[in-house]
Amino acid sequence: MEWQPDEQGLQQVLQLLKDSQSPDTATQRAVQEKLEQLNQFPDFNNYLIFVLTSLKSEDEPTRSLSGLILKNNVKAHYQNFPPLVADFIKRECLNNIGDPSPLIRATIGESPRISPSAC
Repeated sequence: MEWQPDEQGLQQVLQLLKDSQSPDTATQRAVQEKLEQLNQFPDFNNYLIFVLTSLKSEDEPTRSLSGLILKNNVKAHYQNFPPLVADFIKRECLNNIGDPSPLIRATIGESPRISPSAC
């Protein structure tokens, strides 16, 4: 069965992404702390790839930001991802490399290369 987000969790991630675009430094600090907390949960990366590739109703900057956070998580923590999370991310990237948005295509295309030995 394909992974599906919990609606409440998805709304929290979307709000975090929107808050992260605030110019207010206190808001930025709060977002950074929340990101660090959420990175303790591998499922968080599923939410990020879901926003990037599946939530076409969201604005492109929010979707792209989700991909950039995911990219940083992959660079820093890929070796700790459960196999189902890693497979879901790879599959979603491959399935969406042709997104109609140039920004989203660039975000997906610039994802860190995951070597076969890491799989």
